[in-house]
Order: sequence, then C-alpha cells, then structure tokens
Amino acid sequence: MLKLLPFLLCSLAVSRLAAQQAPAKPAIYRDYTVALGILGNPKVLGVQAEGRFGTHFGGRLVATQVFDSHRQNEFSAGGLGLLTYYIPLKNPRLEPVVGIGGVYSLYHWDLGPNSNNSNTKGNLTDFNVGGGMGLNLRFSNDFRAGINVLLANGFVADYQAGDMRVASRKLIVMPALTLDILL
Repeated sequence: MLKLLPFLLCSLAVSRLAAQQAPAKPAIYRDYTVALGILGNPKVLGVQAEGRFGTHFGGRLVATQVFDSHRQNEFSAGGLGLLTYYIPLKNPRLEPVVGIGGVYSLYHWDLGPNSNNSNTKGNLTDFNVGGGMGLNLRFSNDFRAGINVLLANGFVADYQAGDMRVASRKLIVMPALTLDILL
C-alpha cells in the first residue's frame, strides 16, 4: 500500500495541473425561434410571446392585468408590442435585451351606484409609446428566467365634464420577473 501512495499523489498533482490548463468551454445552447412565458410583480400579472428573427432581433407581445385599483370593480389592463434587440455577449447564459414599441392601455372605471354623477362607469383607452430593458438568464436549452423593466408613457385619469378622461401624462416603470419556455 505504501508503494502506491507516491503514485496516487503524483496522479492527483498531474490531474490538477491538467484541469487548470484546460480552457473552460462555455455552455452552448441551441437557437430558438419562439419563447412563451409569464411575467409578474406584486401588482401585475401577464403573459408574453416572443418571435426571433435573425441572431439579435425579435418581436415581443405582452398582455398584462394590473391589480392596483383604488375602488371596487375597477381594473387596468395593457398590451405592449416591442421590437427587441439582444445585445451580444461572450457568455451565452446571459441575454441582455432592449426594446421599443407601442403600448395600449385600458382603464375600466366605476364610481359606484351611490355617485351623484350621471355617467358612473366606462372604459378609458389610450395608445402611446413604450419600451423595455432587461437581463435574461438561460439555464437550459428550454428555459430562461429574467428581470425586465417595462416603460410606458402612461396617464393619470380624472373625472371631467361627465366622463373619465386623461388628465395628465406620467412615466410608468414596471419591473417584473419573467419565466419563459423556449421553443
């Protein structure tokens, strides 16, 4: 047994040297053309679909439901259509992305039955510009997770002249966690 000890120590040293000199190969993931997923934060839940065309470009559609209404029976929803650009990196696990496009907003308002106003409920819609940025982490050929921030030129609604109207504009910043299935 003592005769094997120098051989084992030498083998261990050689294997460590070989492991240090061998360059680490980055994970290579297959290309995908479609991604389907969900996004959310404590106030928003949504679904998203993305189609890739080319190596660095894609189009993304996002539909959201917002849960921060102040009155019962009111809700907000939205849709985004973004042209996206994936910033190339040497690390294939990371996918930084930026995008710009259009935003559709729907605000269903309801002042309730006890309101003195003649028009007590309705829908307010708006179409404007928006964008987004984020960082996705690919952890397999079929899945990725990310942190994305969606930006929109939103609005503040106010009851004016017997109807709910856009009173002013504000920047809406919506951070969200995402999880996608890659097809």
